[in-house]
Amino acid sequence: MNHSILALPFLLFTLTAQQIVAVSPADRANLEGSSFTHFPLGRASARMQTLHRDVPGGTLITGHAYRRDAIAVRGQVDGFASDLQVALSLSPALPTQASTTFANNVGQNPIVVLPRTVLGFPPTQRPGLDPAAAFELTIPYQLPFLLPSTGGTLCVDVTVFGNTSQAGTNTNLSVYLDAHENYTDGRAEQPGFRTFAGCPAPGSTTNSYATMTYWRLTGSGRLDVSIRNGVPDLGTGTALPFVMIGHGLDGTPWPLRADCPFWSSAEVWFALPGAMNSAGDYDGSLTALPLLPPGFRLWCQAGSVDLSTVGMAFSDAVTFVTPPTGPLPIATSRIINSTNNAATTGTVSYAVPVMGFF
Repeated sequence: MNHSILALPFLLFTLTAQQIVAVSPADRANLEGSSFTHFPLGRASARMQTLHRDVPGGTLITGHAYRRDAIAVRGQVDGFASDLQVALSLSPALPTQASTTFANNVGQNPIVVLPRTVLGFPPTQRPGLDPAAAFELTIPYQLPFLLPSTGGTLCVDVTVFGNTSQAGTNTNLSVYLDAHENYTDGRAEQPGFRTFAGCPAPGSTTNSYATMTYWRLTGSGRLDVSIRNGVPDLGTGTALPFVMIGHGLDGTPWPLRADCPFWSSAEVWFALPGAMNSAGDYDGSLTALPLLPPGFRLWCQAGSVDLSTVGMAFSDAVTFVTPPTGPLPIATSRIINSTNNAATTGTVSYAVPVMGFF
């Protein structure tokens, strides 16, 4: 493929949630995925199948799309072009029975809904809130595919023959597509979306920040918290971490330091187990939390305080929506060979891109 990226027209439209007729995994329609992927878009040579048991029967599919990951990277992901082909069929296998052999996952009479062609994909920016409001990376089909009214396992078979980007021709790219990992025990992982800014610890000019992940477990919840650039503990064990959780976004300054806002409405405060380390970092978990109904957006903020000096630092704001239990049986899976589009086999995984069908 010798086209210049600058000569290829980008698709001039994105698909909002209202235009999407089905999302898979279905529980991610209004929730950020727990991970990200560079498959299949961004690869120079690849074949990837995704199996979907959660697309409603009777759905007329005229294309599919991916959305930008909101968590992993904050800057712009540049535009690129991909030389690809898409075929759809009804797989004889359930997603949990996916074969490492591609041919075993393809149903009878597969339809090449998009013959090999070069599609341009626009640059994407980090969304202002999770998840991305639009499926910006769209693949329209030349032929529609009607899923039977009785439903079934939809097999989406994408073959990537090459790409072009600012990095050159046929160079693997990091495109940061939203993705989600399913677990066989029904666990649900929900990463926090970082936004706004924290404040530095006394004596530092670097803002403190935190990453958080909420887990919906069997019978309880867990919040994993990592704090960086907080108040260091100098061996006394008096520099302690904490986390605030609230239902709303605030912006009230801490009375003792106007540069340290309370971003969370902070209805609940929790002391985190353990102490800060000498670098002002912390990694730990708040366990045995009561299960919250799915669909609540929570605003969280971590902090650290030295009880002997009263030095304090707040992190940036972190928000997430409480997830439902993961679907069982698992309704989606992927089979990928990320280096060879002519390969007959791939690796099976329950970590799948979040896909919108239109």
